[in-house]
Amino acid sequence: MAILVSLVAVLGACRDALQSLGTNSGSRSRSHAEELFSSLTLRVTDPIRDMKYDSARVRIASHAVVPSRLWRDTSVWTQMTDSVRQLLLHGHFRGTQYVTEAAHLVPPPNSLAEARHVIRLSRLSADEFRWDTDVPFAVGTVKASEIGAMFAAIFSSAEGRAEADVRDDYRSALPKASAIAGQMFRVDSIRPVHHPDRSTSASFAISVTPQGVEKQYPALAKYLRKYVHTARIRLLLVDSSGASYWELGLANGHMTMRVRTAGGRMLALQGAPRLMPDSLTLAADVTVKVSRFTVGVRSYRGEFRVVSSERERAWEIVSRREPDWVLPLFTRQLLRTPLRRPFRNEGAMFRIGVRDSAGAQSLLYRTLRLEVQESAILRFIARLGAIAMSDYSGDVEREEMAWLRELFTAMLADVGVETPDPGP
Repeated sequence: MAILVSLVAVLGACRDALQSLGTNSGSRSRSHAEELFSSLTLRVTDPIRDMKYDSARVRIASHAVVPSRLWRDTSVWTQMTDSVRQLLLHGHFRGTQYVTEAAHLVPPPNSLAEARHVIRLSRLSADEFRWDTDVPFAVGTVKASEIGAMFAAIFSSAEGRAEADVRDDYRSALPKASAIAGQMFRVDSIRPVHHPDRSTSASFAISVTPQGVEKQYPALAKYLRKYVHTARIRLLLVDSSGASYWELGLANGHMTMRVRTAGGRMLALQGAPRLMPDSLTLAADVTVKVSRFTVGVRSYRGEFRVVSSERERAWEIVSRREPDWVLPLFTRQLLRTPLRRPFRNEGAMFRIGVRDSAGAQSLLYRTLRLEVQESAILRFIARLGAIAMSDYSGDVEREEMAWLRELFTAMLADVGVETPDPGP
C-alpha cells in the first residue's frame, strides 16, 4: 500500500498522467478519470463483509500455507468437490456501503466498482495444494492503453523538467489530493539529470510519515511504524545482460526510486539509451519484522513480463527459482524441501493488469497461482502470518479505508466531480 499509493497519488498527480486517461479534447479524459476515481472511492467507502466471508478471510490468511486445516471446513467454502474447494465473492456498492458477500454464483462485473472474487484450492496430494485466485474489479470505460499511458507518464514525470517544475505540476493538477497524500508521504527530493541524448535520469526520495495521520488515524500510524518502518526492500528490473532499468528501495520508512526515460519510455539506467524490453528479471531483497522475528528473502530472481496488447496492459511475475530465505536460526533444522515446492513446475505466478472490451466495463484485475507443501516450517510461517493479519484487521483496516476514501474523494474534487452516490 505504501509503495503503490505514494507513486500513484504523489508522482501520478501530474497533468500528463491525467491527460493520458483520454484524448487531448479533455472531455473524454475527464470522464475516464471520473469513472476510475469513482470506482476506487466506492470500493473504500465504509466496506463491510457478510459473516461467512469475514470469518473465511481470516482463516484463509492464517492457514494459506497449511491449507489442510481449511480443507474440511465447510464454513469457508461456497463450493466443494472431491479435489477442489472454492469461495466465490460478490463485491458491490449498496446503499451507503461497499458490501462483499459470499455467493454460489457470481457473474462477471458489469457495473462500476463491482467485483468478483474467485478463490480456489486444489488438492494435489496428501500434503500438496494449489491456490488460484482471480479478482476482476470494474473501473468504467477507460482503455487499458490509457492506463498504460498513465503509468508511463508517472514514471517519466521528471522528463525534461527541473524539480520545482515537477512539484508545481502535481500541486496544481491535484491540489486537494496532493495535500491528503502529503499527510502520509513527504516528497523529500526529485533529482532530474538531463543527458545530451535527450533522456532524463531521475531519482525520487519519498518518506512515509505516520505522524501526519496519527491524530486522525492513530491505529494506522502505529501499523505503519511497526511494519513499513521496519521493512527493508530493494527491487531491480534487469535484462539478460545485467543492465538495470528501474530501481526501488525502502528502508526506515524512506523510499527511493530511480528511472531513466525518453519520450515517456523507460531506458537502461546506465550507458547507451537502450529501451526496456518486455521480458526482464525482477531482482529483490525483502525483509519485514513480524513479532520478534525478521523474515523475508534475499537474492530473489523472478521472471518479469510486461504485457502490452490492444486490449490489455499488465505486469506478470513468475517465480521458478528458490531465493535465500531470511528466517530465525532455529528454523534451519527444519526440512527445506517444502520451501522449494512453490518454484517447481510452472512456478508461482502473480499478475496485475487492466483489460477492456467494447461495450463492457474495463476490469482492473489480479491473479495468483501458488503451490505449497505442508511442513513444520510452513506452520511457523503461518503463525507469523496470523499475527500480521491480526495486527491489520479491525481498527487499522477501517482507518486505512477511511484515509483512502479521503484521498480518492479529493481526486474527484480536483477534477471537478462530486463524490459518487450510485443510490440503492
